[in-house]
Amino acid sequence: MRAGWAMIAAHRTNPHARPVVDWIAVVAAGMALGIGTQILQGLLPDSWGVLANSTAAWAVAAFALGAHMSNVRAAAIGGAMQLVIASCAFYMAVDWFEGSSSGPKGAIVWSCAGIIAGPIFGAAGFRARHSLAWRRPAFALVAGTIAGEAVHVTWFTGNAALRPAGAAELVIATMIAGWCLIAPNRRTIVTGIVLSAGAATLLAGNIIGLAFGA
Repeated sequence: MRAGWAMIAAHRTNPHARPVVDWIAVVAAGMALGIGTQILQGLLPDSWGVLANSTAAWAVAAFALGAHMSNVRAAAIGGAMQLVIASCAFYMAVDWFEGSSSGPKGAIVWSCAGIIAGPIFGAAGFRARHSLAWRRPAFALVAGTIAGEAVHVTWFTGNAALRPAGAAELVIATMIAGWCLIAPNRRTIVTGIVLSAGAATLLAGNIIGLAFGA
């Protein structure tokens, strides 16, 4: 029995393993994320719907998926695939639930963003689960991303109704960052990652906005 469990554990950590279940999970997670975002966006009050349809939430979804993939390469590829599938599923859901036809531009823009961000957050999720040394830096990436979006929602959208949602994100980001900073030998790198991720999120938001406006 012990030998059997050892073989299973070795298979799960084999860098060359590509279990079919991984890719089934990627497709299912992508569909659930895209359709679920559209549903939640309609269920939540207007001022809180931004939390459902947010870049930070999708980044966290890729992070969570990556944590359950069989190896870091699969986590990176799976993170990208999940966000691309979610982008297409979201706009399909818009057509289904709202009865309005949306052009391909939105799906293309968000798919391109997913191809860039998905591997980063997917790999970070895998490292967070499987490497003690990488755990706090990986979660610092999440904290910085949520903080960056919180700053954007709170101060740069020009919509006062969104500020409570932005404040909630900022509290969550602060709690995660505070946990990451507990380890004294990791404070410098964690701080750097939080600040860099926050700045990158703000920059990405502006680039995506320009892409939609082009």
